[in-house]
Amino acid sequence: MDIRAKSHELMREAIKDLEVGCYNKAVSAAYFSVRLAAESVLKGLKTRKDDKIANALEKILSRELGVEKARDIKNSYMKLFVARKLADHRPISFSKDEAEAYVRIAGRLREILLKL
Repeated sequence: MDIRAKSHELMREAIKDLEVGCYNKAVSAAYFSVRLAAESVLKGLKTRKDDKIANALEKILSRELGVEKARDIKNSYMKLFVARKLADHRPISFSKDEAEAYVRIAGRLREILLKL
């Protein structure tokens, strides 16, 4: 399976997790679907650090979409990353509304990234 196919699979899993009430899993899967979409765009990426990935995305996207839109995308990516860390590593649970919002953000980001 290639990296884009895995990104699609993880987004499908995030949507299924929402349907069955696994909101933390939905947030995590949504984030990783975007992360893989980003990695598919950033050929030759030599880091696994999310802030560096976000910076690389912003640089590429500013040429394609303009500085302001690129900055918004970077901020959304980092917002998803923070939510994923909370979902996976902290004693909090996301509500249905919160998880749906993060999955929507992830869907929008993936759509932008996979068009590049």
